[in-house]
Amino acid sequence: RPEENPRRTFIHNRGEWTQPTEPVEPAVLSILNPLPAGAPKNRLGFARWLVSRDNPLTARVVGNRAWATFFGRGIVKTQEDFGFQSSPPSHPQLLDWLAIRFMDDGWSFKKLHRLIVTSQTYRQSSSSTAAGEEKDPENILLWRGPRLRLDAEEVRDSALRSAGILSNIMLGPSVFPPQPASVTTEGMFGALSWNTSTGEDRYRRSLYT
Repeated sequence: RPEENPRRTFIHNRGEWTQPTEPVEPAVLSILNPLPAGAPKNRLGFARWLVSRDNPLTARVVGNRAWATFFGRGIVKTQEDFGFQSSPPSHPQLLDWLAIRFMDDGWSFKKLHRLIVTSQTYRQSSSSTAAGEEKDPENILLWRGPRLRLDAEEVRDSALRSAGILSNIMLGPSVFPPQPASVTTEGMFGALSWNTSTGEDRYRRSLYT
């Protein structure tokens, strides 16, 4: 609809859409920073508010989730809860710095990830010591490098690289690596059409499977 004639939204009696009651104006949660004065009360206004420097919560959450991806634990342990009942950040200044750097870099996830994986903290050895385990068994203070479980795709890619046969070809259609017969013949909806790739496509990264 035109901006000057937006669709009205109502509170519905017992959730029944045929029983509208009070109208509801577009807004953000009252516990957060309000929309800027004069901002359009639509999805565009909400998007601008969400990534505004005056609303650093978004950048903090993104930075914390990125950190958790590489370290197995966020600076705030409760990634899904940044409220008053969440766990306090183990390194609050680091969290703020990551958020500011993320915004300064144009909200680039690639730059944020590069920043983390090239840091001395991430690149340190994951070797443990008795003294470290006694004082900080969960590695909250980051005295050693992270230890993370690999998912299935990472295990496959690591095995192919160790064998020296991992293909670095990029882009293109999906490939079909070898699968046990039971995977393609005993599916819920019957047999699947699975034409195993040949040549170099057989050893491409799992991203393309």
